[in-house]
Amino acid sequence: MPRNENNELDPLHVCYLAGTGGGKTTAVKLAGLVGEQVAIFDLYGDYKHDARKKSPFNGLGGRAVHHFSSRIKFAQAFAQAWRSGQKFVVAYSPQFSQALAGQRLKDAKTKELHWFGQLVWAAADGNRRIDVIIEELAKLSSTAGKDDSIIGELATGGRKFGLVLHTVFQRSQEVPKTIWNNSPRKVLGAQESRHDAKLIAIELDAELSDVIQLSKQNADHHKKRLYYLIKSRGGIGNIDPYFINVDKKSKSFGQCEQITFKQLRS
Repeated sequence: MPRNENNELDPLHVCYLAGTGGGKTTAVKLAGLVGEQVAIFDLYGDYKHDARKKSPFNGLGGRAVHHFSSRIKFAQAFAQAWRSGQKFVVAYSPQFSQALAGQRLKDAKTKELHWFGQLVWAAADGNRRIDVIIEELAKLSSTAGKDDSIIGELATGGRKFGLVLHTVFQRSQEVPKTIWNNSPRKVLGAQESRHDAKLIAIELDAELSDVIQLSKQNADHHKKRLYYLIKSRGGIGNIDPYFINVDKKSKSFGQCEQITFKQLRS
């Protein structure tokens, strides 16, 4: 069970939203919101690390990520890393039988996610911060309403035990309200439709034209910059535009830079 409850800790959970190619995982890796001790539920290998390559997109923002496909090996590695007190990034990437498909496969994946959630919840400590990243949570969520699973527990109770939850979605309609309402920080990338843009503009109290502008800027700076609106804390407002440099030829490749709304709209 989690220990050392501390109600003075700031709420730091983050939701990342963007359409396909809108830079969700890029933002997780490079927006600077992830801490030093990290556990990832990485079903699709988005955080694989190749020690031979030097790139901010390698692993977690260039940090080595150690992947494990079995429960026992991941649990052992996570426990050892957590006890060490040192920086670490470990990822659980369970493997599934090719005979599984449809609802049976989803159920199997959800079971592994909940096991992962129970493990990090048991380790949570109000005297220490641990960041937990879950990619494409919508594919494993049964509702966009109240989330009564262990993942909902991480969202509602994790703050006071030093846990910072990072969840990744394509559309705001997919996000369980338990997750959304308990994540004061939001990272918004380019949306795929005006309908989605309208909904997220209302949710963030952002200008619709600015949300639409993200897609336009990404198209104008294809393979050079990815644009975002980042809500840095709870409450109305507190939103600023940023871009991440994805131009491999640039000296600032991989860096996240805050800009003005005037620059975003130009």
